[in-house]
Amino acid sequence: MKKNFKDLNASITHLRALLDGNATEPQQREAVERAIGRLKQLRRNPRPAKAEVYRCVREVAEALLRRFGR
Repeated sequence: MKKNFKDLNASITHLRALLDGNATEPQQREAVERAIGRLKQLRRNPRPAKAEVYRCVREVAEALLRRFGR
């Protein structure tokens, strides 16, 4: 389970680094902040079901692709 936390923390760190750069537009920034919030919510769950993990990954990926995939 600790590896999963490390993976989530690494993902959150990468997203924060993206926010630190000045290359994001306001809508992109908002999508990244929401993605970080969703990943933190998943991290707080001590034993998430596989379906919940997959749903979270799908939600984050879709939101980011929508904003950055233009």
